[in-house]
Amino acid sequence: MTRITTTALLAFFVATTAWTAESWLPKDYPFWNVVPPAIPTPGKTDFPVEVAPFVEHVRAEAPDIDVTEATGIAVDATGALRVLTESAPTVDGAAVTAQAYVGDVTWCGTASGLYQKGVHEDTWTRHASYGVDGPLSTRITAMAADSKGNLWVGTPLGLSVCDASGQWRHLRGKDGLPYEDITALAITPQDELWIGASRGAILYKPEAEGRQWFYRAGRRYLPGDGVKSIAVARDGKRVYFLTDGGLGQLDLVETTLLDRAQTIERLVNERHRRLGMVAACRLNEDGTPTIGDNDNDGLWTAYHVAAMSLCYGATRDEAALRSAKESMHAMYMLENASGIPGLPARSVVPPEIGKTKSEQWRPTPDGTMYWKSDTSSDEIDGHYLAFYTYFEHIAQYDPAERELLAKQTRELTDYLIENNYQLIDWDGKRTTWGFWNPENLNGNPVDYIECGLNSLQILSFLKVAHYVTGDQKYEDHYRKLILEHKYLNNILLTKKCFPDENNHSDDQLGFVAWYPILQLEQDPRVRRALLAGVRRHYAVVKPEQPSFYTFAYATIDPAGADIDGAIENLRQIPTDRRQYAMINSHRDDVVFSPMLNRFDRPVLYHVLPADERSFDKWNGDPYVPDEGGDGTVEDDGAAYLLPYWMGRYHGFITEATKQR
Repeated sequence: MTRITTTALLAFFVATTAWTAESWLPKDYPFWNVVPPAIPTPGKTDFPVEVAPFVEHVRAEAPDIDVTEATGIAVDATGALRVLTESAPTVDGAAVTAQAYVGDVTWCGTASGLYQKGVHEDTWTRHASYGVDGPLSTRITAMAADSKGNLWVGTPLGLSVCDASGQWRHLRGKDGLPYEDITALAITPQDELWIGASRGAILYKPEAEGRQWFYRAGRRYLPGDGVKSIAVARDGKRVYFLTDGGLGQLDLVETTLLDRAQTIERLVNERHRRLGMVAACRLNEDGTPTIGDNDNDGLWTAYHVAAMSLCYGATRDEAALRSAKESMHAMYMLENASGIPGLPARSVVPPEIGKTKSEQWRPTPDGTMYWKSDTSSDEIDGHYLAFYTYFEHIAQYDPAERELLAKQTRELTDYLIENNYQLIDWDGKRTTWGFWNPENLNGNPVDYIECGLNSLQILSFLKVAHYVTGDQKYEDHYRKLILEHKYLNNILLTKKCFPDENNHSDDQLGFVAWYPILQLEQDPRVRRALLAGVRRHYAVVKPEQPSFYTFAYATIDPAGADIDGAIENLRQIPTDRRQYAMINSHRDDVVFSPMLNRFDRPVLYHVLPADERSFDKWNGDPYVPDEGGDGTVEDDGAAYLLPYWMGRYHGFITEATKQR
């Protein structure tokens, strides 16, 4: 297939919104529980969107300064960081906790109130009102003044601000303030506000369009969450934090989505490959990586195959071609490890490791490796995503690669067909999740929850197999499952909704399967059903602003896709893929759902930005407030590369020129 422009996509969609005689479906073919899909909702259609450079907050090595006796920190006139050790003066018998200057007025805060004094006055006047026409509390913990004459006042109850006209207003959790117990304030040269709290730091951009609040807590950002003092570099590009864990530093680094993609891909090839597979690693004390086996080695490697294939399709970068090829051949290794054509392994390890593992691990026929059995539908889903993208952008132009890919695709697909659309393991029994057969999906109530997703998967698998091999029998099986077993009806409910469990792993598996079939199916009536199913699915996940799902969906309905949300999601995913604990359940700006998730964990009503939670793969629940580790595990980052290069290839986003 050739690259399709967004204009062409829109034209094609409009042209296929009517029932036509060209469809191979019978005219009386029934679609259950569905009305014809609507014309795309009004939205952005001016593509590609130019994504400007943006700022990322990166924890850096703080200056080697003794802060044991520090009462505060400041940046002096030369730009150097200075440690403050002076004892606090007193006002009205109370120690001064904060001070700021607005015009000719000096403001002081204490634990018992707010005071002011004019330049020609000798005595302090205590502010009379608190809670309404004054600070939220008599206990003043921090103050700062900006260039507009605003006085910002921190208290244990939240943030108050008095504007140049003397009017007070307050910001608390309900207004977006992540944590109300404020301990420090500092103004940037851009009149933005850095806020220290007893649990983390916050950047507030009061004049910004869009996102205004940035919560920075945990070891991804700070050495300790108890912030005592903040100092901002004179250019605003560096911020220092005196915390209960020592001195910390955040650099505000200008970057681009492409910069991030190139950094992540470089690290993939430096420390995230094991036998060619792409995987997370554990970083040792000396920085060297250790990579173990994972049940989903095939799926995570498929992410990378797809990402680098799309990258090559968009850029013709030879490095991307080589990287995609290495990952694809690692997947062939998984497909061939069992010695049973068409039965892929979950993972492989050397014999000295395999011999120590459970019976689920089997020796390869030549004895050089051990392979893990009971392969999941997750893995098969990933293999076909890799088959499609690798063929589309690379293999079809290379006779040797084309022949090898067709062989591997044929073996896996034939094995599924010969076993009644099931994955049969080495022992003759079906693997736990390897079923796509009508008897289970249409006839077993226990498998109701899998009916839509697994119907989508097998239709997508067969469509890919037909495309890669050209063999009509795969198209015949595809049509048989639709006409005789109503699989096209099943996929209208690919995404189940309440009271069924909200399974985010199934969201991932759904869009891994949606993407190839949406590109390949051209029959107008079938496409209408696909659009109805994917529109329903996307409507459920759209509030999460998932860049992968959005760009996959946009290939069939670009006007209805939240492209801006997808771009914001890509901006938020940290370049540093180390998995740090991100704790958010204590925040004052979050609201908990009354229902637990499928693992009986509390979840939020709204998804937090990816730079404030622990983003790993697309199968994670983004509504979980507390997640992550100690930073020693580093994700491979292919979960970022996949949507980025998908957006680039399909022409939804492009890079704006850096302004230096």
